Amino acid sequence: MSLWSFPPRNEAPCRAPGPTPGSRRGLNFRRARRSASLLLLFLPLCVPAAPNQVRVQLQKLEINNQTHLAYRKYTSPTPRGVVLYLHGVQSHSGWYRMSGKMLAERGYTVYAPDRRGTGLNERDRGHLQNYEDLIADLDAFMARIHADYPDLPVYLLGVSWGGKLALLYETMRPGQVNGLILSTPGISAKVDLSLWNKLKVFYYSWRRREVQPEIPIPIDRASLFTDDPKWQNWIEQDPQTLRKATARFYWESRKMDKAVRRGTKKAEAPVLLLLAGRDEIVNNEKINRFLTRKLPGSETDRYQVIEYPSARHTLEFEKNLKAVVGDMVRWMDLWNSGAAKPE
Repeated sequence: MSLWSFPPRNEAPCRAPGPTPGSRRGLNFRRARRSASLLLLFLPLCVPAAPNQVRVQLQKLEINNQTHLAYRKYTSPTPRGVVLYLHGVQSHSGWYRMSGKMLAERGYTVYAPDRRGTGLNERDRGHLQNYEDLIADLDAFMARIHADYPDLPVYLLGVSWGGKLALLYETMRPGQVNGLILSTPGISAKVDLSLWNKLKVFYYSWRRREVQPEIPIPIDRASLFTDDPKWQNWIEQDPQTLRKATARFYWESRKMDKAVRRGTKKAEAPVLLLLAGRDEIVNNEKINRFLTRKLPGSETDRYQVIEYPSARHTLEFEKNLKAVVGDMVRWMDLWNSGAAKPE
């Protein structure tokens, strides 16, 4: 059984590691301490959720018989919808555990994958060979969701860079989700690479060189994400936060920008845009202007905007997170009442 997964119900419950048969009874201090640490790590995973509580799982999904992507699943005891939750360029699904659980508590089961090359996916860290690989990954997660919950509406929630990916998915697969929630989406950024790094991206990617240099992600301060010192320290110390990406990743991200600009008019799903009033990473005015101009039905209730005036970029770390999640749930509930199931 993979360490990412809980055992199926017909399997024996997982047990904390202990001495193997035939090992000597006397463990030295270091081995005893390691066993104690593993015990603390695994015990929470072995406790089944009560029938009326959210069940949290770490699992892996197989993509095209080759790639396995880690994801967090927050199972609602009484689901009335499903959310596919996409994280940002530097973050991973572990950043959004609080909102994932809150959504599940309010009736929405959440699938929160780590993007390939990020978070718990160590292979090709920080690299993206082709942005269409991400679209194929989302196709696989959508298939998994529809297999698990064939009769429930599905919403795509994208944060920051993940918001750009969510909108791109809707333009390439129009009508596959019941709604889009774009939280401070990276459609128009205030931060950017230096001219020198842009030249490196062009040279190494246009020539399609196999050796790809790693270039720092141009978000160099945790204070850009949040004002809270506790969360700033957590971001700085988090070993899974992505600090660098390959030249090819930036090249593909730029191609995504172009595809979004060309294809947004094809979007069919209603959109909820969440903005942070003190955002220094993305440009709120340009994002709203772009979506108002490009989205079909943007002059109707199919496009709604909520701004949190005092918030920084990552709404997850704001003190009013419960209110943010409440706004998302109310919006999804409204569309649930009259939303047709995508074909």
